[in-house]
Amino acid sequence: MKTCKTCMAAILLVILLMGMSACSNSSNETTSSNNQTEPENIEESTDDAPTDNASENIADPTPSDQNESAEAANNNNDSKPENDIEERRQESLTTIQKELDALPDKITGNKQVFLEGLDNLQKELDTLPDKEGSDSGATNAMKNYYGISYEKYDEALNAIYATLKKDLSPETMQDLQIKQLKWIDQKEAKAEEERLKYNGGTFENVALYISLYESTKERCYVLVNEYMTD
Repeated sequence: MKTCKTCMAAILLVILLMGMSACSNSSNETTSSNNQTEPENIEESTDDAPTDNASENIADPTPSDQNESAEAANNNNDSKPENDIEERRQESLTTIQKELDALPDKITGNKQVFLEGLDNLQKELDTLPDKEGSDSGATNAMKNYYGISYEKYDEALNAIYATLKKDLSPETMQDLQIKQLKWIDQKEAKAEEERLKYNGGTFENVALYISLYESTKERCYVLVNEYMTD
């Protein structure tokens, strides 16, 4: 009987252990099931939708396109002022040429006409678009303004000299010719002296043209005042 009680106790212990094992397995299965059913925090794929950067690339031009557009706009803007300046310059030069062409062929009684023509020549030269830049000290503008001014006063001087050559006596004209050749040497020497003061610099040609302009303009008035009559 004692043996049966021992067997029964052993059987109950076995059953108890089996029950505990079954409960443990059930708990593990439940935990595993819960882990499988809970969704993970995975972001949705955005491959099909354009990103912000892609949208910006579509909406905005590329930097190279922007540079090309800006360069084209700048070229258009730059060409307009240049065309406008050249047009104004040509208008002034046309008017100046008319003043030179209007100088009379005779010196007798036309002294005042020549003097007024020289005065008008300067007024027209001052309408050149380069005059403003020249007055402000811009080197290129000064070179353009004084270069053109020298050229036009040189044309006026040639017209005056040709008129005197037709109307003066041979003796007077021969004396004037000697003086004129001497003046040309002095004019060129002075201009070269002024140029050498800025030799190799950006103001070199400006100094040359200023000297030539001033000397030639002065010579025009000298010839009219000394050889023409009222």
